[in-house]
Amino acid sequence: MVRRIALIDIDRPDEPLEVEVDELRDAMMVVGVPNTQVKFYLQRRNGSGCFEGSLGGRYFVYDPAKPAKAT
Repeated sequence: MVRRIALIDIDRPDEPLEVEVDELRDAMMVVGVPNTQVKFYLQRRNGSGCFEGSLGGRYFVYDPAKPAKAT
């Protein structure tokens, strides 16, 4: 089963990016964009904060405490 989540773009919060979680650790998450070969990393700066990462000039965050719904 693939887990899909929505990443929030800090500059365009109304345009989330839906991704599939490939790997999840305490301080790092590897995600892939569905139907592409694109994968990228999101990292946490502290143990309970948001995951953060960038792709193609866009900066995304994911807060596991209050996840956005994937469409």
